[in-house]
Amino acid sequence: PRQQDTYSIYLHALGRNQQPLVQQQRNNALLGLLGERERKEIQEDYDDTEKNLNAIYEFTKHTEGYSQHFIDISEINEQLQAAIFRNRAQSLAIKRIQLKTVRLRSDRDIVFHDVPGFNSGILMHAEQAIERLKHCDAIIYAKEMKQPSITGPEKEMLVIADAEDPSIRVADKVFVVLTQADALDDQIDFKDTLAKHRNYWPTVPERRLLPVCARSHLVEFGIPSEDTLRRTKSADDKGKMKKLGINDGMQGLKEAVNHYIDHERALVLEKRCDAMVNNIRQIAGDILTKLEPIYGAVVEGDAQEDDLIGKEFNQWWGREWQRIKKDFDVWYAEVIQGRKEADAIGSEHQELAALRAAYDGKIESLLSELTTAQPDELKRIYTAGGAISMPDPREGNYKIREELFREIQKKFETEMTDQLAQALQALIDQIVQKTQALLWNTDDVRKTLLHSHADESLEQARIRHGFQVLFLRFSRVAVEAFIAKPLQARERLLSERAAEIKTLEAFYQGHDKAKQEGGLTHYLRYGLWEKFINPPAVSTRRGKATNAQEAVAAIMPEVVSIAKKALEEQQEKAPEPNSFEAVVAEINGDLAALEDYLKNSVFYAAGFITYCNQELERIRNRFKEMEDNDRQWIGIIRTAVKYEKNPNIPYSIAHSKRDFRLRREIALELKEIREICLNVY
Repeated sequence: PRQQDTYSIYLHALGRNQQPLVQQQRNNALLGLLGERERKEIQEDYDDTEKNLNAIYEFTKHTEGYSQHFIDISEINEQLQAAIFRNRAQSLAIKRIQLKTVRLRSDRDIVFHDVPGFNSGILMHAEQAIERLKHCDAIIYAKEMKQPSITGPEKEMLVIADAEDPSIRVADKVFVVLTQADALDDQIDFKDTLAKHRNYWPTVPERRLLPVCARSHLVEFGIPSEDTLRRTKSADDKGKMKKLGINDGMQGLKEAVNHYIDHERALVLEKRCDAMVNNIRQIAGDILTKLEPIYGAVVEGDAQEDDLIGKEFNQWWGREWQRIKKDFDVWYAEVIQGRKEADAIGSEHQELAALRAAYDGKIESLLSELTTAQPDELKRIYTAGGAISMPDPREGNYKIREELFREIQKKFETEMTDQLAQALQALIDQIVQKTQALLWNTDDVRKTLLHSHADESLEQARIRHGFQVLFLRFSRVAVEAFIAKPLQARERLLSERAAEIKTLEAFYQGHDKAKQEGGLTHYLRYGLWEKFINPPAVSTRRGKATNAQEAVAAIMPEVVSIAKKALEEQQEKAPEPNSFEAVVAEINGDLAALEDYLKNSVFYAAGFITYCNQELERIRNRFKEMEDNDRQWIGIIRTAVKYEKNPNIPYSIAHSKRDFRLRREIALELKEIREICLNVY
């Protein structure tokens, strides 16, 4: 094997707590079997166990669940021999040896199963033997040479082997191995006994009816068990075989097995395949003989199949499609479509209105759970890197805002858009469900409408990305404006981000008028919200205005502007924080302002509702265009009607046409069977 082909061997020993139970079972088994087996052999096994009982206990105590990995079987040769026959205590103690491999060592993929005989007193042994006989390619049957007969269990074995493989005779795959050949008296007795065996197995080739001396072979190669050595000696075995004029027969058995694997096994498989082919050919012939006279003359043209749902179906579908489109448009307008100015308060679909509340909750949750904004973390960042007794408030303010800005940006990039996408997906699912209902719940409607035959998750990822782009476009500006820099360092930001800040002011939908036009700029520059100035009321009586009234109305905007400018000149910036508490107060104020603008400005500036409505309209238009432009829905419905896949469709093929189609399909099947029989057989 290759170096990486590894094997594992596991030894499962009986546990210590099982020993008394095993001993009792042995006693009971002995008493029950005395009438069936020779007392002497059973008593030997019993005495053997008693003699090695302490060694069995010791072995099980140290080797429970033992396993070893190996590449070549020679690496565990000693352990296997000790476990099987050399160490009697081990062979008695081991309950099971499992050999697991990822590849057979032989490249011929031959597996040998050693199973008990049919005459075993244990039911499980007989069941194992039957199971192996059902699936084997060859049988090596060990038969004592001194008993030239076929007993009851042997007949049962032959019956099972023959029944499970009816196309192969047992003689084609059986090896009859005559064991203990050296136990016969002389050459004449040997030849007579061998002839009797051949009479019982007349159809088995001579090369597969082999006398062997397994015990002599073990002694010769120095691998016998103690029990084998007690019963024979090497010199005795050699003398007996010389007297009979035979050898141990093991080499002949190996050659016979190899010859079968290399030559006869393929013939056995060929016979099996031929038998299967002949059986199928006979069945096919019977079918053709009975059905071809009835169905063979049916017309096979494709036009006949299309006529089953031709002009009549097209007319029916044309009417149905107009009804479906009308019902769909009415439903979409009532259930899905929002009113004009979709991003204004209260104008979106109820699902998206609920989304805005969820969006607000998500904003509150993210900002309230900021790690950097926790009191202990604020204190740690504020005092880091400076003298603990006298930290610099300005430096601490910068460091806190730097960490806070980074954390907020990261959360917004990863955690904000999933809820928006889920809400939109819920509406898309409503549209899909409606289209499925209008098309009588026919298969493949969702897959066709959403292109989900490729990957529906890709479409969902595209929607999430769209929300993320819209949100980050304005949320980044808001976070940078409120959090990135302290109050005293925002002049450059106010200059560079003036347009974006004006956009946030313009889209602000909150109730505080001071936070609308100009209010955000004022807060970012001075740290205070601008006081809202109500312009003086100008009388607008009915009738023609006087010249004085017109003049006052004309100069009023300029008066308001001058008043605001005067207030700004008088306004001073909020003082720079000079302590930890003042820094925290300034940052908390900015966080509160950020939360307010994220809820009441960014949501509307980003155009989430408009984006949702565009996506929904895309699905709506696609549903109609797939039939109006591409004629896709008629194809799906036609197929469902043609093959009767959907009983909900209110169109059925007439019984006479259905009968014609059935006859034609049978004729096509018969033609295919005929061609296969001619080509294969």
